[in-house]
Amino acid sequence: MDQISLSYFQLISKSTELFNNSVQLFNYYNSIYFRTFQQVLKKKEEEEESESSSELDDIENFYNAWLKIMDREFNKELKSISFTSLLSKYIDSVTDLHSLYRRIGFPVGYIDWMFKSYIQNMMSLATSSILKESKLSPHDIIYLKGKTRLLHYHDIREKEEEDKENSKPLLIIYAPINRFHIMDLNPKRSVVRNLLSKGLDVYLLDLGYPNKEDDKLSLNDYVDYVKDAVQTILKKEKEEQQGQRQENKKISILGYCWGGILALIYTALEATNTTQNNSDNTVKNLTLMATPVDFNKESTILANWSRAVDIDKMMDEFGNMNGQILDLAFAMRNPPRYTFDKYFKLFKKLYDKEFVDTFIDVERWLYDTPPVPGNLHRQIINNCYKDNLLITNKMKIDDNYIDLRNITIPILMIDAEKDDLVTTESAIAVSDYVSSNKKDFLKSPGGHVALCISDNAYEKLWPKAAKWIQSK
Repeated sequence: MDQISLSYFQLISKSTELFNNSVQLFNYYNSIYFRTFQQVLKKKEEEEESESSSELDDIENFYNAWLKIMDREFNKELKSISFTSLLSKYIDSVTDLHSLYRRIGFPVGYIDWMFKSYIQNMMSLATSSILKESKLSPHDIIYLKGKTRLLHYHDIREKEEEDKENSKPLLIIYAPINRFHIMDLNPKRSVVRNLLSKGLDVYLLDLGYPNKEDDKLSLNDYVDYVKDAVQTILKKEKEEQQGQRQENKKISILGYCWGGILALIYTALEATNTTQNNSDNTVKNLTLMATPVDFNKESTILANWSRAVDIDKMMDEFGNMNGQILDLAFAMRNPPRYTFDKYFKLFKKLYDKEFVDTFIDVERWLYDTPPVPGNLHRQIINNCYKDNLLITNKMKIDDNYIDLRNITIPILMIDAEKDDLVTTESAIAVSDYVSSNKKDFLKSPGGHVALCISDNAYEKLWPKAAKWIQSK
């Protein structure tokens, strides 16, 4: 059998394998839908037989009861060994087929580009950077390297100049997943504006929209971005003190989710460096917002999936974690909740203009997920989710071990009660590994994104967080 015939035989075999795995995944989800539907139906029939009044006679109540049971079943079944094993086989078959097409000369790079272009064009209104950028609070870009920018927001307070000069600098480090716009969604839903109004001098590190040429970027590069941002802020602060009494200003850092991992790593390395060189620490305090730290306590669906997948094989083949694949993974945690149910809720609140505007802005943000550079993605998955090296002080950046014990500055942990991306146990575990004397904790109702957009977050959480940052 010649090489061409063998290759096409392998294509048939791998395509069949992928098809079978796809069918099994499809059936797995369908079995949950039908099984949970039957449970609600049985409950309704039992109530009818007992001749008692049943709320399940109402279609909406029946639907909500079904969703509630599905929530429980998805959370249990999608973490199971049987499902994660099936998911791993499915991703392996996709990767193998992609690799085979590439090796026989099929233009997979062009096809990948066409697919991405199609998705972006289809979502052009939702993902328009112009629309999202137009709603940002006024700012200047004071640092630019590659795709990364450092934004410095304008003070929005109507106060005396002396008050503005005494503003405490705060650097927000957003995650390399999705875009930073959720922190400054629109004039009425903006964490940035909330913090500005409380007297903080806000900077934000935008990690940009990487492309194929950025696939080699690693965790080291991203920590360097944080280091550059800190140095840029300190230099700017020093220049603004010209002619005034010189004061060694320190900055506060706030990291969100994976951005919190970057913030924690940078702070630990900075603490180690200042100890070794007998110099001043430039970080005043650290706030970790929905940040996973102890990954042995990370029991979410995505954490289980991350541990099950051969990420090295996947990144070797594709080069990066495609943003649209991440969007699909987020939705597949619970398709009813993260697809049609949210639009059902939107339909019920069409009369509420502010709700509708915020919903549209969140959707634009949600479906604008950039690819995550392959080296960065594999480092975080392998070093954190799989090997949990961060808390054992065995994780390395540029041959330097990250030792959380060297962190002595005040630390604030912010957690969402219903976060299905980061568990509370994992987030608060940082307090067990740092040497800080001052360790505080704030909790807010809702989920991961609610920390950025909910009424409770704006009325209670962020005023408290701003006060903590200023006082420590």
